[in-house]
Amino acid sequence: MNLPPIDVIVPIYRGLAETQRCINSVLRAGQQTPFELIAINDASPEPALTAWLHKLAAEGRLTLLENETNLGFVRTVNRGMSLHADRDVILLNSDTEVANDWLDRLAACAARNPRAGTLTPFSNNATICSYPFEGWAGGVPGTLGLAGLDSLIATTLAGQVVHIPTGVGFCMYIRRTCLDEVGLFDAERFGRGYGEENDFCRRAAARGWHNLLAADVFVFHEGGVSFSEERAALQDHAMKQLLEAHPDYLEVVGAYITRDPAARLRRAVDQARSACGGAEEATVVGERSGPIPLPLPTPAPQPARPVQLHISHSWGGGTDRWILDYCRADTTRRNLLLRSRSHRNAAGFRLELVEPAVDAPPLLAWDLALPIRACAPSHPEYAAVLDAVLTDFHVGSILVSSLIGHSLEALSSGLPTVVVLHDLFPFCPALFACFDGACSDCPPARLTTCLQGNPLNVFWHNTVDADWHRLRSAYAALIARPEVRVVAPSRSIHDRWAALQPGLAGKAWTRIEHGIALPPTSSPGAPTPAGRRPRLLVPGRLAPHKGLNLLRQALPALCRHADILLLGSGDFGRAFKGMAGIEVIEHYAHTELPRIVRDFAPDLALLVSVLPESFSYTLSEMFALGVPVAATGIGAFAERIDDGLTGLLCAPDADALVRTVSTCLTQAGQLEALRRNLAARPVRGLDDMVAAYNALLPAPGAGPEAGAAGRRLDALHRRAIDDARHHQEASALRDTVQHQAAALNARDDRIARLEEQVHHLDTRLRELHASRSWRLSAPLRVLGRGARRFAGPALPGKAVAPAPQTMTAAPHPLPVLDAAARREVRGRVRHWFGIPDQGRILLSLGAPTDSATARRYLALVRPLTAARNDLCAIIAGVTPDAPCWNDCREDMATLVATRQLFLAESLHDRDAFLLAADAFLALDATSLERDGANALEAGLLILRPAACPTPGWQPAAPHRVIDAPSAEAARLALQAWLDGHHQDQAP
Repeated sequence: MNLPPIDVIVPIYRGLAETQRCINSVLRAGQQTPFELIAINDASPEPALTAWLHKLAAEGRLTLLENETNLGFVRTVNRGMSLHADRDVILLNSDTEVANDWLDRLAACAARNPRAGTLTPFSNNATICSYPFEGWAGGVPGTLGLAGLDSLIATTLAGQVVHIPTGVGFCMYIRRTCLDEVGLFDAERFGRGYGEENDFCRRAAARGWHNLLAADVFVFHEGGVSFSEERAALQDHAMKQLLEAHPDYLEVVGAYITRDPAARLRRAVDQARSACGGAEEATVVGERSGPIPLPLPTPAPQPARPVQLHISHSWGGGTDRWILDYCRADTTRRNLLLRSRSHRNAAGFRLELVEPAVDAPPLLAWDLALPIRACAPSHPEYAAVLDAVLTDFHVGSILVSSLIGHSLEALSSGLPTVVVLHDLFPFCPALFACFDGACSDCPPARLTTCLQGNPLNVFWHNTVDADWHRLRSAYAALIARPEVRVVAPSRSIHDRWAALQPGLAGKAWTRIEHGIALPPTSSPGAPTPAGRRPRLLVPGRLAPHKGLNLLRQALPALCRHADILLLGSGDFGRAFKGMAGIEVIEHYAHTELPRIVRDFAPDLALLVSVLPESFSYTLSEMFALGVPVAATGIGAFAERIDDGLTGLLCAPDADALVRTVSTCLTQAGQLEALRRNLAARPVRGLDDMVAAYNALLPAPGAGPEAGAAGRRLDALHRRAIDDARHHQEASALRDTVQHQAAALNARDDRIARLEEQVHHLDTRLRELHASRSWRLSAPLRVLGRGARRFAGPALPGKAVAPAPQTMTAAPHPLPVLDAAARREVRGRVRHWFGIPDQGRILLSLGAPTDSATARRYLALVRPLTAARNDLCAIIAGVTPDAPCWNDCREDMATLVATRQLFLAESLHDRDAFLLAADAFLALDATSLERDGANALEAGLLILRPAACPTPGWQPAAPHRVIDAPSAEAARLALQAWLDGHHQDQAP
């Protein structure tokens, strides 16, 4: 059977010497396997290179394709791979060199492994396919030369392969059947290069193809020199694009690097080289000595102390801060933290053990085979992990700050246990008992409605009300145990708990206020300078339950009285950027707070929560910094502020807030009196807080068990630091190589530009002044040749492509997927946005054409997404900065911040969006005519707003095109569709 030849495709842009080395090596190496060498000239700026390629083509030594304009690496490679529809291909960079029967061995490897979609050889510069190790900064290792090393590897590793997560594009064999199934490289996404082969390999893997390291082939690769100064920016852009398409890419590659299955093969080659003796053996020893370790300090051994275990999540926020402060301040115990790790479908898929007071990586980690969706009444796997921690480290007491991602076994250990009421979980799925206002009870019917329609329930779409009833019942029984004690930082949070969970009403509890580490100011704030407008500070996260709407209503009037700084507002603050008199700082480092407050010099701080706060770290910070506060008179604010003495309280509405602020700013002496009172008010420190907890949980003496636990912890810290150091060294080495390559690349580009200038000057001078001009240009010619000779050979790479063009969503048939593939697409799209699998998507494509269309779109999306908390809207092809939002930017930003609306800049994934959505909302008539047929093809319901008539459009399934003359009509139609239709398989 005569197999078709293999196409060896070499894309070429510049670098005569390197291209000659590459192509000549291919032509010299005699192969039994038939092949056709295809060189593609991507509009090279080097006439000598183009002339040389023409000469080889005229001699019949290669097939030459020439791009009329520069297409860039990806489109050039796609052109080559499309030339012969029946041939396997090998992509070979023009800065490589091959030896011996390299192609025969690759072809034999492909024949032995019929499910191999891609094959990549070993190389000196090929990331995970590198030898002697990833990050090697030299050329061909050792003294044997390329042919000698390749021959030794061919013998030592004959026929051996390793499964790898991705091929490496410097030299990659691609099987034609895989290429036909997966498709060409994604030129729209990776048009300038970098990342295209990784994307292809991950797409191939998703379809069951294997990516293999063909370990018995070694190909030299110069590498690291493409795209001149743009290289770093292009790599960064490519990585973002790659992660958008494959969010698990770094995790998959990282897991491979951790396992390092090719290590045994590298060791075998090392041994074979060492057996050559002499200089070769010495170079192997030198290669393996490795880089000097970076300074990553190992924690000093600590004195023996009893061990206490904290239970919490890894979500950050006030709870995380409280635990860190506590652990650093407690000198009587070693405090460990068992924290849950969350993803979009589960509150706890991994457990990690850390020592917060020690700045070190996790000591231990466990991946749960059965993730915890919210909080489990019981979970055998979790119970086994907890029991091992309690036993191995001789834990004497437990502090439970949060049960998100945990099981109630945390309350049933029998050890002295304190539950700290930071919020209202696990009784309340919305964490803060807020559903159309503060909740005072939650009967079964209200819980059902809350799970379905409370926009604050953004986490638990894969739970049902029966789950929460069981959880509440089990929690009430456990918290009633005598060994479980309850602590609340304020009476407000305890009273809310007691009203919602009756079992807590009669149980004894202790009030312990949180302490802070922030140092107080040395003197009260200075009075407002004469002639300066007053200044108002709004510190902390903005969110609906934090008074977002109240503040929005009050801002116009407040801006008439003062300049305003929204400090640490988070995503919600974007809605107020650009408004006159308002400055927004979305995020800041906690340590920067005193400086920011000092520089802004606020007259008054506003705390405007409409939901009772459990404590409020922000209030403590304002007290400590001597900033008077005007706050809503509910919850912990009303409990902790002496109205008129240490702050001002007002009703939780906009008019009351404006009256309170305007009166304070205009009433002589009131601000000064508040500042004096704050200066005299003591700040509760962390030592006092920890002492109060220690009184509840007296620590036993530091006996032999504490010493054993301490030694084990110290050993785990050393191991964790060593592991982190190895990763740090590898990362630093990669950075060094990249920087060196960037410097060489920039040098090469400068030399090339100089030579081009010399060439043009020579030509021009010859035309004008003939022989005299030639003599005048000699110094420049010498400079150019000297620079290149001094710098070494030019380092060619992938061609520079023109700027990528914005993709338009041209109608075309959607891919035909079976049910399993459809579910995979749905999961992938939801992963991109962090939407749970149970979340439903209302999709629109393309940017609104004008502000009126954008306003109409938001007017529909707002009530639709508010009606059911598992529904969100995605609009692809628009950015938050697009002009269409100018007249409704605040509404758009609020929907984005509440995760009811997601904006996707690119339309590259149009098909995936359509196949993953549940319904389609047309923006206008153009949108419907352009995308409506594909939406119906995807099995979606189409909502057609009243303002987009399409008399000429005849839908294939008119019963799935619903006119929505109003938001209520759209809501009813969409509700009926979603309740009766599950878009988890191909229609």
